[in-house]
Amino acid sequence: MSNCLAILSYNIPIKLQMAIMKNFETLREENNKFIYKNYEIVESDSSIALHFLYELYEGEVVTPFHHRIELKKDEKLSTNFAMDTAVFHIGLAEAISYYKIAAPKEFYIECGYLTQQQKEWFKKLYFNGLGEFIYLNKINVTQDDLVEFITADEPKFAKVVRETAERAIIPIGGGKDSLVSYELLKDVFPDSLLFSMNPIIASKEILDKHPESAIELKRELDLEKILDFNKRGYLNGHIPFSSIVGFISIWLGLLTKSRYIVLSNESSANEENIIYNGQKINHQYSKSIEFENDFRWYVKNFVTEDVEYFSFLRPLDEIHIAKLFSEHAREHFFTFRSCNVGSKRNEWCGKCPKCLFTYIMLCNYIDDVTLQKIFGKDMLDDEELRELFDGLSQSEAVKPFECVGTYDEVNYALTEKHKSYKAEKLPKLLQSYKPKEIFYNLEVDFDGKNNLPPKFKEVLREQVTKLHL
Repeated sequence: MSNCLAILSYNIPIKLQMAIMKNFETLREENNKFIYKNYEIVESDSSIALHFLYELYEGEVVTPFHHRIELKKDEKLSTNFAMDTAVFHIGLAEAISYYKIAAPKEFYIECGYLTQQQKEWFKKLYFNGLGEFIYLNKINVTQDDLVEFITADEPKFAKVVRETAERAIIPIGGGKDSLVSYELLKDVFPDSLLFSMNPIIASKEILDKHPESAIELKRELDLEKILDFNKRGYLNGHIPFSSIVGFISIWLGLLTKSRYIVLSNESSANEENIIYNGQKINHQYSKSIEFENDFRWYVKNFVTEDVEYFSFLRPLDEIHIAKLFSEHAREHFFTFRSCNVGSKRNEWCGKCPKCLFTYIMLCNYIDDVTLQKIFGKDMLDDEELRELFDGLSQSEAVKPFECVGTYDEVNYALTEKHKSYKAEKLPKLLQSYKPKEIFYNLEVDFDGKNNLPPKFKEVLREQVTKLHL
């Protein structure tokens, strides 16, 4: 499930946003307090809902934000445990959607207590998770200065102890990566559960095929109020959506007594887009190994030791994943969607960095006729995509703020594709492209930076060995 599914602009044109955007320092002076007021667990015979209340102060004017998550109850769920610890933390992760509106220095937490160590952890998450937001809004702020968490003295939350089974929950976002995880694991872990939040059509099709394994969660932002603030020039931008998915998935692991939360983030998520004021700005920060390691440490020390979060595809790069997708997910060729622009309409827009990147990754492993049918055209023959093409392939350009891979991955794929053409038949974007004669290491370091449990590592190693790249 991609953090790119988080709403970036709430349908307000970017030019309008930039034209009317208020100054960060001015907002901090005028809006000097944000409050996480409370959370509520509302359980009925048919559902369990989480209600969160936040407040933003504009001088003496207080705006409440009501945030809601709802899950239908079925035989997979068991609520016979104290879930306050998990739910409180979901609220802290979700708060960032409202906090960023004015990004005040003081963040009051009235419904729980954090140690200094926990405060420092969330300061790092907020600072790095809002890195793209800080860059695009041209904000000069350090990690120490962005936010100060001020908490109540009570309650102090205890870790949850829960007997969990050797079962996996696989978040399904509709794109190729989570489908690869699902296809490789479905036979090894036949009782795996599939989780999607506000699923797009592509995700819903997968869940509907496996209703006994499906977990569909409804998430409701207080969107009208956010839009109102945006129209008045308040700040907007990308959030670390995968951190929200992380805390919610830990709660689901406890509800379903499932041990493993199996993400589908790859090694290339670790690469930054740009460096700004000495800070690595990474659109995919909350999909990186740095965040994964931090999150695992936090959950183990402050939430529960009985649910484990890791990325199954972490040892791989996008080349391996594209090849695995082409071989194991043929039934999904015409239903998967990685395009955030067109996902709600269940289409590839054919104009965004994600569409072009996905096309490039697959172009050596799916035949041209099929690939062009999937995307509606030969994207490498579309001159209008020249700027995006350069942003993906040239390291001196600004890497698009999307969930896309590394320059080396893109250039390896383009170089291999270039070799397959005769010069007179090259598509437009490849006609001026100079193939990169560099060594690209396709060996997978399964013992490197990843957190795969032995059984999952064994499955992945076996499948990658068969690729013969």
